[in-house]
Amino acid sequence: MKNNSKIYLEISSKTNSKTNSKINSKTDLKINIKKFLTVLAVLAVFLNPVRAFACTEIYIGSHLTDDGSTVFGRLEEYYSDMGMPKLFDAVPSGVHKAGEKYLGCYGFKWTFTHDSYRYTAFCDDNSQGVCPDCEGTHEHTPYQAAGTNEKGLSVSATETLESKESIVSVDPFNTESGIEEAEIPTILLSEAATAREAIELLTEILSTTGGCSAGSVIVGDAEETWYIESLSGTQYAAVKLNEDLLFVCPNISIIGLVDLDDTENILASDKLIETAVRAGTFKGDADARIIDLAASYEDPYDSNYSRLSAALNFLSSEAAWPTNMKAGDIDSRDFRISNVDAKGNTVPPYTGIVADRKLSIRDAMELFRRPPISKHRSLETHLFQIKGAGKDDTVEWISMGDPLYSAFVPYLPMLTTDVSAPYRAGTEMPEYAEEKPAEGLYYATEYGLWGIYPEGWHNSFYWVSTALEHIARKDKSAARHIAESMSALQDEICRKQMTGNAAAEKAYQTALELLKEYGM
Repeated sequence: MKNNSKIYLEISSKTNSKTNSKINSKTDLKINIKKFLTVLAVLAVFLNPVRAFACTEIYIGSHLTDDGSTVFGRLEEYYSDMGMPKLFDAVPSGVHKAGEKYLGCYGFKWTFTHDSYRYTAFCDDNSQGVCPDCEGTHEHTPYQAAGTNEKGLSVSATETLESKESIVSVDPFNTESGIEEAEIPTILLSEAATAREAIELLTEILSTTGGCSAGSVIVGDAEETWYIESLSGTQYAAVKLNEDLLFVCPNISIIGLVDLDDTENILASDKLIETAVRAGTFKGDADARIIDLAASYEDPYDSNYSRLSAALNFLSSEAAWPTNMKAGDIDSRDFRISNVDAKGNTVPPYTGIVADRKLSIRDAMELFRRPPISKHRSLETHLFQIKGAGKDDTVEWISMGDPLYSAFVPYLPMLTTDVSAPYRAGTEMPEYAEEKPAEGLYYATEYGLWGIYPEGWHNSFYWVSTALEHIARKDKSAARHIAESMSALQDEICRKQMTGNAAAEKAYQTALELLKEYGM
């Protein structure tokens, strides 16, 4: 059903009327919004509502897919209503030179060992010359979250985890100069040619400089894929993911009981067990060098388990997990990675998650479209589909905004040197009003403010997809129509095997046509 009413739009020139209580100073806007989001994040911790950073990650081994490809990726979530627009672009080779010193957003420094590789990447919009994350003007790449380089290395990062306070008191995060989760793709994609090189480089950085916060990362190529969790300043555990393994990570530590002597499949920091023992949180068998990483290091949040429940129910019709599932409602072996079987034997890494079918790339897309995995705070979603070692055998599927109201566009990242303009188009940050604007183009945020679309918003695919999402939130019939239209577009992209800029431009034009139907 189509609704032709103008839900959020009054066509007129932009007003600066003081009666709208608009925040006019860009500097004040950034400070106020940052403070506002900080307050929300604190409330999320202490009041335990829906988590502030509810990203969801998936890995599907090649023996479990219908075409024999390895699939992994993540949905990135933040306060999308408060203006964190995303860009997707191809970063040229040599943008960083050998010996060049890099300064990230939060104090991390790096000296490049060679001219950087070319790679694709999502990042926050810094097109105006000011970083939206640290407000710095020095040359750097703000919040790069994922991408693939010319050598075939794919990196999916910024999956936030939570650590026990007692663990962090023993091995604190290096918040002054440690590597931040969003700087990991920048460094790894620039420097590493393989997944093995990437995991060794990252663990070296964590062991020496340390990490800025807790999180997990997947790195993969045609030969192997690794998953790593870092839940304190210098301690980590990484697992080599095999072809029979399936997992979902909704901001939950998913490395469970692991035998650290299995050095073929486990790469762990030297003091992983010692740190947990000192913190008084160790679970496992220290003499046998077996640790339950999640039980020893993680501070779980019940609110994250609703997304795990949704994923398990999608992957297997027999799961029947409740939508309000909490941490204590599921056995660790049902979803966490382990290399220790029920008899105590060391075995190849596995989880208890069993899909009831061979999974396709469309299944991975649909998982990210299921509430509460999909929601209006979604910024971007990416899926890497690795079919082989050829330059056209890695497909990077990208979606902007809530994937329920957007389509996944496939790029061949090892061959990509140019990205469709709407995907890399930046804008000014949006302005916000405490009172509903009398005119102009605006939207209601969930935080009691009114967002005012930035000039040129229709040239940015991020803002176009977000505008569709705002319409869908306002009108249920519009939501159904937009979701069905995007599903039909996805069918067309897959059926016609459209890739790259042709597919991206088709997605952009389809979104613009939908906006016109609703008066935008």
